[in-house]
Amino acid sequence: MKAGVSIVICTYNGEKLLPETLRHIALQQVRPDVPWEVIIVDNASTDNTSAVVREEWKKYDVPVRFSLLHQPKPGLTFARELGYTHAQFEYILLCDDDNWLSADYVTLAFDLMEQNPKIGVLGGYGDLVYEEEPPYFATQVRLFANGHQAPESGKVAKNTVYGAGCVLRKSAYDHLFRIGYQPLLTDRLASALSSGGDYEICYALALLGYDIWYDERLAFKHFMKKERQTWGYYLRYLKESSACFEVLDAYNFLVNQGSRSELDFNYRFLKGFLYYVQESLRLIVKQGALDPASDESKINSLLLLGYKTRLLGYRKYFKVRKNFLRLLQFKNEKLILKVAPKNKSVYLSKELKHNLI
Repeated sequence: MKAGVSIVICTYNGEKLLPETLRHIALQQVRPDVPWEVIIVDNASTDNTSAVVREEWKKYDVPVRFSLLHQPKPGLTFARELGYTHAQFEYILLCDDDNWLSADYVTLAFDLMEQNPKIGVLGGYGDLVYEEEPPYFATQVRLFANGHQAPESGKVAKNTVYGAGCVLRKSAYDHLFRIGYQPLLTDRLASALSSGGDYEICYALALLGYDIWYDERLAFKHFMKKERQTWGYYLRYLKESSACFEVLDAYNFLVNQGSRSELDFNYRFLKGFLYYVQESLRLIVKQGALDPASDESKINSLLLLGYKTRLLGYRKYFKVRKNFLRLLQFKNEKLILKVAPKNKSVYLSKELKHNLI
């Protein structure tokens, strides 16, 4: 795979967001030795997204390959897969349709990925920009892709970064699927708020032996429409996005907590359940002492809803266990050391001898 950066923007009804996003891409200050391209994937939009993309990009004289693709199958995962298929470079920069990349983003991402071949996914630093002055609770409860992703730049201990602005090593991603990997999440569908696909890919690549990395110098603005700052949106987000935990918890037990048996899984599952029970009870007690009309009460209510939805997820024990056992089987069958003829031991992939779990 040729070294370079493929910017992939997947969008659903993004006609109002894309002009500013494309303007920031056109303003990229890319060194001459860094090949790059721009790929837009229209994911079953019902507005004038494609027409707006063509019109806006014509305004800029940027000498790079530009592609506008159409994915009729709803779902961010499906849109991204189409973008990956058409990407001609090794480093895929996932730019959301509301992300405004800093001028050095492409060059810095290229340098970091080139200098650190163990990086599977590289995350950046998102800074929220609001269409309107947000209510106080919206500035205190973090739901969106923004802020620091680790105490410092470098390897991320939790093995996940948010998808907005992240950079994916395409050869690593392709290797996953060559050995039989299948994602368990489809990520966001049209206007639905289900999510988690970006975290799943991070976990899968960490399972394969790659590092998940963060660098605060990779800065971008994350534009927040006023519709995403309402109380109703926050409640809906917390309820709908919780569906991904039956998958992500299974990865977390395997990748981060080191579970290697069903017995250990059961122990950690129960431990997690008791933690959320304890925290929920603490917030319930606190809520009773707060003024219902206060900002602090609203913040506490959102946190409590978050814990309650996590507790509801624990009712899906059998689904989480099934996903855990499936991932454990994949690891044991595909990622373990294999014995070659003449007693020579080799890994499935020579490039991944390091850091295999």
